[in-house]
Amino acid sequence: MTPSETLSYFASLAGPLIAAAGLITGVWWRMEGKVESVRKECSATTSELTKELNAFKLKVAEEYASWETVRAIEARLTERMDSLSDQVMKMPDAIVERMLKFIQLNQPK
Repeated sequence: MTPSETLSYFASLAGPLIAAAGLITGVWWRMEGKVESVRKECSATTSELTKELNAFKLKVAEEYASWETVRAIEARLTERMDSLSDQVMKMPDAIVERMLKFIQLNQPK
């Protein structure tokens, strides 16, 4: 193979190689652009979601009771219910005692 044939051979390969490189670069550039637009969209969405989550956390902190508060309220209610239960259980005895006193007062002496 003569030098001019070798040069001609490499020149014939250069065109398709440059075209393939251009195609690959073009596809890469378009995909990178799409990826970047998706990143920007995700970033904006993430910012919005972060703001909404922070607003929700603030609302929960303001409006909902903590576990300690719920436990304290439960303890007070339980104590009060126990007290009321004791009073209700003593009612029949108190009613009978009053009836006996009433009967004793109304008996002739």
